[in-house]
Parts: sequence; structure tokens; C-alpha cells
Amino acid sequence: MTLEAFASQLAASTAELPLLFLQAAGIVGMVSVLILVRRDIPFSDERYKLYYGLVFGGAGFLLAVLVSEFIQAPSKPYLRADLLFLAGLLGGWVGGFISFAFIGLARVLIGGAANLGPGMLDIAIVAAAGSLMHGWFRRRSLRTLGVGDVLFVYAVRLAVSLMTVVVFFHLGNIDLHSYQTNMGRRIVGSIVTLPMLACLFFILRREDGVREEERKREQAVRTDPLTGLPNRRALNEYVEALAPSERGRPATVVLVETVNIVDLCSVHGDDWGDRFWPRLADEIGHGEVGAALKAYRPRIFLFGDATLAIVLHGASVPEIEGAGLMEDLHAGMTASFQSTERGLIPQLRIGAASLDTDLRRSVASTLRRASLALRGSDSLVQVFPRSFAERAHADESVRMMLVDWIKHGTPPMMYQPQFELRSRRMVGAEALLRATDAAGKPLSPLYVLEVAERHRMLVELEWATVRAVVRDLTRLDGVDLAVNISAASFATARFGERVVTLLRDMGVEPHRLAVEVTETSKMPTIGIVEQNVETLGQAGIKLSLDDFGTGYAALTLLARFPFAEVKVDHWMIARLEQERIREAVALAFESARRYGAKLVTEGIETEEQRQQLMQMGIEIGQGYLYSAAVPTQRLAELLAAEQR
Repeated sequence: MTLEAFASQLAASTAELPLLFLQAAGIVGMVSVLILVRRDIPFSDERYKLYYGLVFGGAGFLLAVLVSEFIQAPSKPYLRADLLFLAGLLGGWVGGFISFAFIGLARVLIGGAANLGPGMLDIAIVAAAGSLMHGWFRRRSLRTLGVGDVLFVYAVRLAVSLMTVVVFFHLGNIDLHSYQTNMGRRIVGSIVTLPMLACLFFILRREDGVREEERKREQAVRTDPLTGLPNRRALNEYVEALAPSERGRPATVVLVETVNIVDLCSVHGDDWGDRFWPRLADEIGHGEVGAALKAYRPRIFLFGDATLAIVLHGASVPEIEGAGLMEDLHAGMTASFQSTERGLIPQLRIGAASLDTDLRRSVASTLRRASLALRGSDSLVQVFPRSFAERAHADESVRMMLVDWIKHGTPPMMYQPQFELRSRRMVGAEALLRATDAAGKPLSPLYVLEVAERHRMLVELEWATVRAVVRDLTRLDGVDLAVNISAASFATARFGERVVTLLRDMGVEPHRLAVEVTETSKMPTIGIVEQNVETLGQAGIKLSLDDFGTGYAALTLLARFPFAEVKVDHWMIARLEQERIREAVALAFESARRYGAKLVTEGIETEEQRQQLMQMGIEIGQGYLYSAAVPTQRLAELLAAEQR
């Protein structure tokens, strides 16, 4: 091939440039429309591979038909190679194959069988080259595409296009004239390729930047600016947009609320919550506090200034309630504050409610009602049923049971025996409320107490439990019993006198009864409380501080009242392998000793825990290692067996 002949072919091909530029403009416009129409999906979405294949392949097919129909010259100029290469570059093997299929079909329909093999091989090589370049392209950030990337892609595209002509010429598939013609046309056509590539890359870069800014704005709308946590709007949208695979499966939201946030802000500053909530969210999501929730893939949101929301997947309310997850979570969070916070610590109230992911309109209503119900009660742990209408029905059933228990003095009680750790000798038992519903399913004691409190029946219920325990004391020889009493009963006039009178009338020695008050009880500083405590103490009735280490005023209560016994919560015993927890138990032991009280540990389940506690000097404990809670008759049998 002479230089003059090649120059002649180049000059002849320049006449095709206006038509090629017009085609390039149309292709750029089609890609722009595609990106604009599918702004709802990210560029990383696999569907774009299909879209690019359809756009470039469809455009190639239409251009082939139009050029063949309306241009009667021997040369049929259109951007076939650019379309194939771009389909592979942007759409990978999927896009490359689709464009190859469309353009190959056009080649068969229009060109017939003449040179079909070399023609199909030519377009296959270009499409494959573009597809191979796709891996490089996907590793690039669209926002960093620059002149160097355009020139690199352009060089590869031109090299592949020219290489196929050279290969076919040397293989003898085309003659010298066809070789010269094709080389000239492809070199001239590459003049169009460079600006087209630049425009497409600019569009992709610009669009990706716009989408990123939009994503940041959307994220800011769904993020609390002070804590950085997803906000209430994000919570609603997350639950409503659960994947179809999650629909129909149980989902539960747990609300965590600070009761004493006003006091905390007064002591620690108005920005206390801005620091506290992210730390708590991290401890629940990644720390030991939320270890029991990890199986349910918790997602954490800031529901309000004083409330955190945790969405649990695949967890039903009955399952959570039966496993005691809420009690463990509450105890774990509170114990964590005891060991990390200085001064006034948060007092938390938590509640769990089912989320109906099939009925989207119920999500916001469920969250709102759960929040209001949580704030409307003083109970620190609550579990709400699937429907608040069902809850009202269940509440009424419990209320009727409460009325019957109070009227006849027959609340269903079971007893958790206490033992000397070393000798395993039974030294007492704690009375526990164990109720069941009409179907025989266990009812959470916390739920029963919450219903009693809401209906202003808590004091009467606790008096009924005192009567039941004293009645059982008359049937059990050689064992002392303890009964749980809230601050509400202690704040009732003449409560102490009533207990002393009941013991005397039933012929029970006062020292055989212990009255337990939980550390989380807000014991009011009024004279009635002081008088009741004094009356009980003078009669010889022991006072016990329950759930030590899970409340907010441990030393204050110890210093204020003459407790004979301090009980450590089972949550701490279950984590004795942690050094910080062992130090907290040792601190509780020392605090009790300084105030003349003995320490009792709850929840002992393994021999290793027993050995650790004995090494720490603790003598009394209870838990499944020794015995579960048992009915009165079974407790009597255990006593008889021990005496034998």
C-alpha cells in the first residue's frame, strides 16, 4: 500500500465525519436519557449491564438499518465498533453479548452471507475487548474519571479496531483495497470516538457526583446531627422497606428510654445525651451488653432525645419474653453504667413490641403507641403484645386474676431456695410470683406487676403475697422465707404494723420473714417509709436489698436503711469470667460487709461460678445449680429430705 493511496482513502473517509458525529451525538443523548430515567438505582447495580447492552445494541441495530436504507453509497458509515466496545466497557460481558447479538443480527439481515465469518469475528473481537476492559472500568471511581482515563480507553479502542483489520489482511480474508479502505475509515472514525468518549465519561462523572451529593443529603435527613445515629425517620423507612424475604417473619422493636434525663442533663450538662446515646448504641451493637441480641441482627436508631430504638429480626415477643432477653439487657446496661459512669448514672426503662411488617401503615402507629405506653408506666421492663387491642384484652384478663388473688389472698407463689455455697445446706427461700394465662402459658411477673400498678392494685397485690407467704411459713418448719415488696407498699401508712400483726395472728416468729426491696425502687424520703422500716426492724423482720448493682442509688439505700441482706443480680453472676464484673461483685460484697449485711448471689448455674464466689468469701447463693423455683409442697419435700 502506497502512502498516496492511503492518504486518498483517508481523504475519502472524511466525508463521512458529519454523519458519524451526528450518530455520536445521538448515542450520547441516549445514554444521558438512560441515566436520567434510572436515577432510582445506583451505578453499581447489575441491571445497568443489561441497560447498556440494550441501548448500544439497539442503537447499533437501528443505525445499521437506517444507514443501509438511506445511504446508497458503497460505504455505509456508522459507529458499529464504538457501540460494541462501549457496550462491553460499561456493561461487561452481559452488555457486550447483548450488543453483539443485536449488531450481529443486523449484519446478517443486511449483509447476507457475504464475508459473514470475518464480519462476525470482527465485531466479536471488539465486543470482547470492551468486556475485558470492563474490569478495569469497574475498579475506577466515576468521580475521578479524567483526561488520562479517556485517552487510555481511546487508545485501546483504536488499537483493537486497527488490529482486527491487520489480522484479517494477513490471513487473506480481505484484499489490499479493502485493507486500505478499512484502515482509512477506522482512523478517520476514531476522530469521532475521542469526543464521544470524553462526553460519556463527563456525563458519568458528573452524574455520579450529583448522586453522591443527593445521597449525602438524604443521609443527613435520616441522621441525627448531634449523635450521628439514624433517626426516627430512618427507623420508619427501614421497617417499611424490609426486604420481601423478611415479610411475614417476626420482627420486634425494643425501646430504651432514660427516666432521669432531666437530672442527668443538670449534672452532666445539656449535651450529655449527645455523648451517651452513641456509646450505648456501640455497646449494644458490638459490646458485651448486647451479646444476647446479636443472633437477631440488631439495627439501632435514635427514636427521640431520650429514647433509643433497636429493631430485632426473626425475634417474636413471646420468644424474647420467654428467654428473658429484656431483663438481661436492662440488667446488663445498668451494670455497665455502674462500672463506667461517675456520679449520677442513667436509669433506663425498656419495652419490646412486635412490628407487623406486612401492614406498613401499622408501623408508625405501633412505634408511637409503644413509646407512649412505655412512658405511661413506672415499670422498668415491659413487653407489649403484637396488637395493642390484644394487649387490652390480655390486660383485662390479668386484672380479673388480680382481683381474685387479692380477694382470696391466693396469688400463685413459688419459692427459689437459698443455700450455703460450701455445705449446700438450705437456709431460706425467696417467694416469686409465677402466674399463667388461660391457655396455661407463663406470664411475665414484670408484666403482671405492671398491670397491677397501672390499675392501682399493686399495694393490694403485694399485701396478698405477704399473706400467702406468711400462710406458707405456718406449713414449713426450719426455713425462712423472703417476699418482694415495692416502694409503694413501704410508702403506705401502717404497712409495717399490718405485717407485724399478721405474723402475730398467724403464730409465726417475725425473724422467719424477710422483706425484699429492689434497688431500682424509688424509695420516697417521707416519714411513713422511715416509720414502716423502723416497725419491721424492731419486730425482728429482716430487710433485704434485691438486685444490687442494677439500680442508681445503691450506697444511698444501704446507708439509709438497716439492710440485713444484699442480693447481687443474676446478670452479674452469669458474667463472672469478666474481670470488671468480678470487681463489681467484690465491691458489692465489701459494701454489704461495711454496713453489717450479708451478701447473697442469685443465678448460680455452674460449679465454676460457685467456686469463684466461695474464693471471694461469699457464703450464700441461689440458682439452678442448687434448685429452680418450686411450689410450696416441693419445698417442703426438699426440707424433709435435708432433715433426714
